[in-house]
Amino acid sequence: KGAKAKKSRSSRSSRAGLLFPVSRVARQLRRGHFAERFGARAPVYLAAVLQWVTHKTMDVAGKISKKSKQQRISPSHLQTAMQKISVLKQLLRGSVPRRHVRTVPQSQRVASPSKKKATKSKKR
Repeated sequence: KGAKAKKSRSSRSSRAGLLFPVSRVARQLRRGHFAERFGARAPVYLAAVLQWVTHKTMDVAGKISKKSKQQRISPSHLQTAMQKISVLKQLLRGSVPRRHVRTVPQSQRVASPSKKKATKSKKR
């Protein structure tokens, strides 16, 4: 009987290359009852988005605190950072930020009379 090779355990966060906890995000999605079912990649994507938002906010807030010659990031620095980043500003306002993609305008539809066939009842 050969010895079984041990699987090295690695978290979903480390497999995805993230710092934010994917398992915790998945648990919160299940507990929140946002949907009956969700895919295996949904918590990974959401954790990545949360990590990006946090990184971007902290980066801008750090630059603001350096500019004001302070060593600590204060809540006012975070608030200013959120107002400076247009995507996050839209996100907090409630509107969904979208990419600027050129779309072909749809032709305006003109109301036309319906073409229903008049059926005559036949007597047998």
